[in-house]
Amino acid sequence: MARLTTSRNWRWLVLATALFAAPAFATGTVAGTVIDNTATLDYSVAGVPAAPVTSAPATLVVDELIELTLTWQDGSAVAVSTPDVDDALTFLLTNTGNGDEAFGLTRNNAVAGDNYDPTNGTSGAIFLESGLAPGFQASGANADTLYVPGSNDPNLAPDAAQIIYVVSNTPSALANGNTGSVRLDVASLTPGAAGSPPGTSLSAASSPAIAGGKRIAVAVVGAGNAQARAVGTYVVGGLSVIVTKTVLSIVDTHGGNSLEPGATITYRVLMTLSGAGTADNLVITDPLPAEVTYVTNSILVNGAARTDAADADNAQFSANTVSVSLGSTPAPATVTVDFRATLN
Repeated sequence: MARLTTSRNWRWLVLATALFAAPAFATGTVAGTVIDNTATLDYSVAGVPAAPVTSAPATLVVDELIELTLTWQDGSAVAVSTPDVDDALTFLLTNTGNGDEAFGLTRNNAVAGDNYDPTNGTSGAIFLESGLAPGFQASGANADTLYVPGSNDPNLAPDAAQIIYVVSNTPSALANGNTGSVRLDVASLTPGAAGSPPGTSLSAASSPAIAGGKRIAVAVVGAGNAQARAVGTYVVGGLSVIVTKTVLSIVDTHGGNSLEPGATITYRVLMTLSGAGTADNLVITDPLPAEVTYVTNSILVNGAARTDAADADNAQFSANTVSVSLGSTPAPATVTVDFRATLN
């Protein structure tokens, strides 16, 4: 039995908490809010109060201020192997303006100052977090959504945020410690907004700001020019450890393969270490379930017999548990551990 834990799930939980807590980021009154204001005149004639006179309303509609923030969320370079596929960088896009806004996403693999250019992931280049499971999910029931420009551009209300995954492949034969960076560019999809100077008004010529005494809402480019960008980085040297356990064979007391009391089960534990670097203090442990009884001295490590005792070899059986100590193991490496048990 082996467990592999990472910090990515914790990062996802922090991001999810930030999304659902909905802190106030937006700038002031929500765009499109109608503000009506009237003036009233009170007077009297010969000491007799006259009916008050009320003006027609001066109507204002609050403009949309287009603002956004984009931040890389991983905290440190994401470790990858060489080669590697579908490793995700995590970004957080937040609409800090005061109106609903749609955004287009673009990735740039050629970032100056790194050692190699990541390539678009096998499963896709950019994904939108589905919120169904922690971390990037390429497929399955909890899969995140592949981003298709013009089809599912994030459309965010004020203060709303979207987790974005930039998914990349890493080429082969890179040196340990090499870095590769990807830049995510985000831009408002309001026509004419992205890249315009702050304060640019995007009202149409046919809809002046003031018409018929009423103030008509427009969109205004904020301080960030209606666009944002952030860079995330991969570093070669990460170790990937995979452990699987399978049943190689079942032999019953009659020579068949029925799983009946007395049948002998041959288990295999396969450990695969990939990437670059060395895994230290590597130990495989496999506690047996109560329904089976271990067959004495049946452990094989990469096909070579081991004793059950805690002796010079690297395997033992103690406290109903098979364990194999692999010490410091450089990647790449594959280790198979076979042993037998009988069904009680």
